[in-house]
Amino acid sequence: MNKKIIGVVIVLAVVIMLGVVIMNMRRSRMMSQPLQTQGGLVAVSSNGAPISPPTAATSLPENMAAQQVGDMIVSIALDPYPPTGFNPADFEVTLTDANGQAINDATVSLDLTMPTMWMPPNQFPLTSASNGKYSATGQFTMRGLWRIEVIVTRGGKTQSAFFDVGL
Repeated sequence: MNKKIIGVVIVLAVVIMLGVVIMNMRRSRMMSQPLQTQGGLVAVSSNGAPISPPTAATSLPENMAAQQVGDMIVSIALDPYPPTGFNPADFEVTLTDANGQAINDATVSLDLTMPTMWMPPNQFPLTSASNGKYSATGQFTMRGLWRIEVIVTRGGKTQSAFFDVGL
């Protein structure tokens, strides 16, 4: 009987130690990623590394971010800012070429994801207005770090720009 109890205690100790090791691995992985506070709209690469804004977009309001993708500049604005979970947000994407001319012949959609966890698809198309502006209303479904992928299709070619925002 004592051998059984000792065996159970050993197994429980091993399971607890494995749990502690796994939790520490997750914590150190999360600590190695940049922390986003509420708001903090920034242009990033597809893996989340911050990207410096194009020279023409260095003085944008805090609710906007921009990046160059190929031969176009993709900027995004959020309203309200900072966004909140479970409430509608207006997304406005502006596309211009390298000379600042509006791009009006694109199809634009958004894909909202959370880099640190699996989320169901949260994708929606934007409606073209004028002057290179495309807009839609969408929703962040919870608090946390969100990645916004702006998917632009033009002339049979699809390109993406990525932006992170914390709620």
